[in-house]
Amino acid sequence: MIDFRYHLVSLISVFLALSIGIVLGAGPLKEAIGDQLTGQVESLRADKEDLRAQLDDATQAAAAQDAFVAETADDLLVGVLPGRQVAIIEIGDVADEELEAITTQLQAAGAGVGALVTLQDNWTSEGQASFRQSLAGSLGQYLTEAPDGATTDQQLAAALAQSLTQVDRSDTTVYSEAATVLQELLVAGELVEISPDARPADLILLVGEWPAAEGDTTPEETQAEDNEITILTTLARTAQQYAEAVVVVDVGEEPGALLAAVRDDADLRATVSTVAQGDHLAGVVSVPLVLSARASGTVGQYGVQPDATGIVPAVIRLAAVDRTPRMAPEPEDNVAGELAEETAQDDESAADADQEGSEG
Repeated sequence: MIDFRYHLVSLISVFLALSIGIVLGAGPLKEAIGDQLTGQVESLRADKEDLRAQLDDATQAAAAQDAFVAETADDLLVGVLPGRQVAIIEIGDVADEELEAITTQLQAAGAGVGALVTLQDNWTSEGQASFRQSLAGSLGQYLTEAPDGATTDQQLAAALAQSLTQVDRSDTTVYSEAATVLQELLVAGELVEISPDARPADLILLVGEWPAAEGDTTPEETQAEDNEITILTTLARTAQQYAEAVVVVDVGEEPGALLAAVRDDADLRATVSTVAQGDHLAGVVSVPLVLSARASGTVGQYGVQPDATGIVPAVIRLAAVDRTPRMAPEPEDNVAGELAEETAQDDESAADADQEGSEG
């Protein structure tokens, strides 16, 4: 059993050890300890100054690169996208200045932003899956090119893509009647918001930030995120069937989940082009170049990441877009055709009757 004397001896031992430490620290070891600490402080101070110098050099180099890109951007982009209209589909919270920067570079390339579309949470929400399925069924009658055996996500993606790209046959600067109805239904279903005075698009940009989940996540949360990314990749893949080019632009500081999903999937990687760090000047300037390259048939993944095709594609200047109305046959031409067909049938009947008469 521990008694008072045990505690007393323990306390005496502690104080004795402290006393010896103080004596040694103030005597024989004082100089050694002091010199060692002084040396460590000086080393840390030197490391800090070296790191600060490296940071200053890197900052100056980045500023010089940005200045070079800014000075050469207009000459680089001139005539790259002559007369093209671009629909920007905003996914998540994209800063206004980031959208403005992209718009500025598109305009420098000769393009315009025909429509700004905001994808609503209902587009990917698990709780709205049944509603989306019901809406997709009612949209089918307005799809001029409905995918065979399409899933709900594919039908909705096709509806949005067609609503943004399908033109009136008599005036290719305005939407077709079916496209207008599709837009109205998608907006009424609170799946998207579309800017007023939107115009048909030749090209489509998917712009957003898709950070991967951080920290510990439950299996349900992981599955929900995977489902959301699958819906978005379906949109990108399907939209490419209707637009001249589709490009995914990640404006996050780090590559996000959607960018990774496109680049990690062999089929998607061969179909959809991507741009990383679209919030940086170099990334923003590359967006029109990537659109032009994709429209000409070159698919690529661009940025400074190890899985990127390159930093920027070769400059390709597209031919001016043809806005000639694709008119349907005139009614009188149809009437003439029908009359000609009826005449031919009458002649054939008369010939048959003459043959029967001669045989008789």
